[in-house]
Amino acid sequence: MHCEDDQYPAYVPITKYDTFDFEKHRPDMIYIHNPYDGLNLVTSVHPFFYSEHLNKFTDQLIYIPYFVLGEIKPEEEERIKSMQHFCTTPGVYNADKVIVQSEDMRQVYIKVLMKESGDCSAAARKYWENKILGLGSPKYDKVACTIKEEVKIPEPWLELIRRPDKSWKKIILYNTSIAGLLRHNEKMLAKMNYVFDVFRKNQEEAVLLWRPHPLIESTLTSMRPQLWEAYKTMRNQYLAEGWGIYDDTADLDRAIAISDAYYGDGSSVVQLYQQTGKPVMIQNVEITA
Repeated sequence: MHCEDDQYPAYVPITKYDTFDFEKHRPDMIYIHNPYDGLNLVTSVHPFFYSEHLNKFTDQLIYIPYFVLGEIKPEEEERIKSMQHFCTTPGVYNADKVIVQSEDMRQVYIKVLMKESGDCSAAARKYWENKILGLGSPKYDKVACTIKEEVKIPEPWLELIRRPDKSWKKIILYNTSIAGLLRHNEKMLAKMNYVFDVFRKNQEEAVLLWRPHPLIESTLTSMRPQLWEAYKTMRNQYLAEGWGIYDDTADLDRAIAISDAYYGDGSSVVQLYQQTGKPVMIQNVEITA
């Protein structure tokens, strides 16, 4: 177990999880963003905070996904198949309200949940329509409100970003995902090494801001231990050479705000980055020369 309360901004007041009496205070509403309860085999919140338990201590358990997805129309059956597992997590079933990123996504959730329940009656539709709300994602709001000029940038980053004349090099956000590593294994490591080599040779013109998925270590150590050793060696070399930025902080919005373009794997970060209007390029693991 570990507690992440020290990773919140200073303006967010924190009450320690083990000092608050939920039964005594019974909050009017509880918001959650982790919907998996005990089904995630890599990481988990404490079982006390599973949705099936929290809904006993509030009148309104509200689930807002921690991720955003590419927009899907309710009639796009094949695309729905690839994401419908997000619609049927314990958090969706146990919450009183579910707030999703758009009206189209709301209709997708309703369609999937009616099909999964086997009840397509008017009463079932009304139930899901009242429960699933397409009010938008706060992640989109945060990206829109984060202004480059107001972001605090660490001094070691600035030393890499600034030229001698104080102008800035181009900053490329390089996002690597868990899915890419699990799907391509050593081939993905070869691709990443190729990317590092390209930016190492062109470090006077552009800075690579590498943000690996925060659960890569816990995922690879449990599912691909040999791949983890090779990944760790590559990561340590990147850190030791010091020509690029390594961002393992919780502040994704800062990376999006200060970068000039996105490069890397397809992920929910792409959906956020597209909101900025800046260029997005998805890496092809087959291209390594």
